[in-house]
This record gives sequence, C-alpha cells and structure tokens, in this order.
Amino acid sequence: MNPTEKFDMILELEGDNQTQPNQEVKTIKKIEKQLKIHDPRFYIKESEYYNVYMVELKQNNIKTVKKLRNSGIENKLKIIPIDNVVLTRPERIESKIIKISKEKMKNGDTFTIDCNIRGKRYIKSKEVFIKSLYKKIEKLNGKPDDANPNWIIHIEVLGENTGISIVKKDLDQL
Repeated sequence: MNPTEKFDMILELEGDNQTQPNQEVKTIKKIEKQLKIHDPRFYIKESEYYNVYMVELKQNNIKTVKKLRNSGIENKLKIIPIDNVVLTRPERIESKIIKISKEKMKNGDTFTIDCNIRGKRYIKSKEVFIKSLYKKIEKLNGKPDDANPNWIIHIEVLGENTGISIVKKDLDQL
C-alpha cells in the first residue's frame, strides 16, 4: 500500500486552538508569498492536525527550506523538509529510514531522532518505537548523539502518513 498523501515539506505554526484565527491566515499568506518568489509551483494542504500543513513542491525541498528559513517568518513556524512519505506502520518507517541512512550517512556518523507523532493509531508508544530505531541505526552505521549529531532524522507522523527526512545538522539549523 502507498501513502495517501504526497508532500515535500511540513509547516507547523506556533500556537494552539486559542490563537487568533487571523494570525494563522496571515502567516500562511506570508509563506505563500515567499514560496511564490522561489518557485510558483507549490501546493499547501491542511492536515487533520491543528496548525500543521503539508506542502508539495516542484523544486528541491532543501533549497526551499533554506529560503523560507531566511525569509524572516521562520520564528512563527517550524519548517521540516521531507525526503519520503510512507504509510504509518512502524516496520515501513524503520525500513525507509534504514534505507535512507545507508545512502546518506557514513560509518561512524552521529545522529539524533526528532519524532512527532500526531495520532496514536499506528504507533502506540513513541519511546519504544524510537528506542528500537536507535538500536537498528546504531547497528547499521551510526552513533547516537543528541547533543551534537552530524545528522538529524525527522519523523513526522500525520495520522496514516509519515514524512521522513535525514538532514545534516548544519542544514537543519539554517
């Protein structure tokens, strides 16, 4: 089975249900304006989770993330590039992360995992899932280091779809 959504980036706006609705609209409009400057071919979709949006892009998501982060609106949102989208099943997520880490990470590189689980239907325990993933990547080629990793593994669970990316730490902090 394939994922039901395709997206190249996740935007998570600051705030909660009490935030002024106009502020959310204003922030999305600013994001749209910035995206149009860099690549007019994009599509922003609301997710089923409050303040979380999925973005489809036609150009490189890393370049777009860099440009958005340097635009001055990043302090109002979290921007996460996505390499792949898989169905939210622990074994599919682990398999894809292992495949990508083999391609990107060198033996002995350090890593950390940043995991956001929205919806508990498929992954019952975040702690158990992450602990298992740390062990598998450590056996493969990496060394866990939450303080100063070479790589950050992003896992963004949005119900039945999960976005995954493995990015260099310096790229993640632009």
